[in-house]
Amino acid sequence: MLSESVKDCIRALVYLALNEDKKYLSVKEIASNLNLPFFFLAKNIQKLVKDDILESYRGPKGGITFKKPLEQIKIIDIVKSIDGDHLFRKCILGFEECSDENPCAIHRKWVPERERIKNMFSCNLKEIVEEVKSGKNIKL
Repeated sequence: MLSESVKDCIRALVYLALNEDKKYLSVKEIASNLNLPFFFLAKNIQKLVKDDILESYRGPKGGITFKKPLEQIKIIDIVKSIDGDHLFRKCILGFEECSDENPCAIHRKWVPERERIKNMFSCNLKEIVEEVKSGKNIKL
């Protein structure tokens, strides 16, 4: 359901949050430590910077850091920044004219699930980081 780009970005942002003692982290360091493809991650980090989730600083001591507090960054914001909001708006079968009035074959089953997923992704990054810190969810 989530693209590899979104998954990688969520992992990268959790890693960034767990290393908050450093003012800026390089994308190269994050990619290397999480075994992620650097160029793809860098391209997606640019989207997060453009959407005011992260800020970047160039130079030898540069890198990225959060532009907002973790409580204000929702998982849905990351999804929308990287992949857009089509998952939460569009027909799951790809029809342009799918609606309650003109439904596709699985529209009535998809709409409630889509809302459930949207609600699930409304959790914030701080909640995820706290789970990782507590050991409940330790995979990065």
